[in-house]
Amino acid sequence: MAFIGSHNRFNEFREEFLKDTGLVNVEDNIDLYIQYVTARFADQNHRLLVNISNELQELYKVLKKV
Repeated sequence: MAFIGSHNRFNEFREEFLKDTGLVNVEDNIDLYIQYVTARFADQNHRLLVNISNELQELYKVLKKV
């Protein structure tokens, strides 16, 4: 079973934001950066919830056999 959790990637997003948007710096575009980070965290949370849901479904199948 996979470990549930994630590590903080807030500062790593800065480089990815600049690469993805083609902008030069974050400070001049802080509103857009905040939206970008929020979307990335929402995506991360969605992936985590899907993983948990899949693990629970597999657990249910095992427990149903017992």
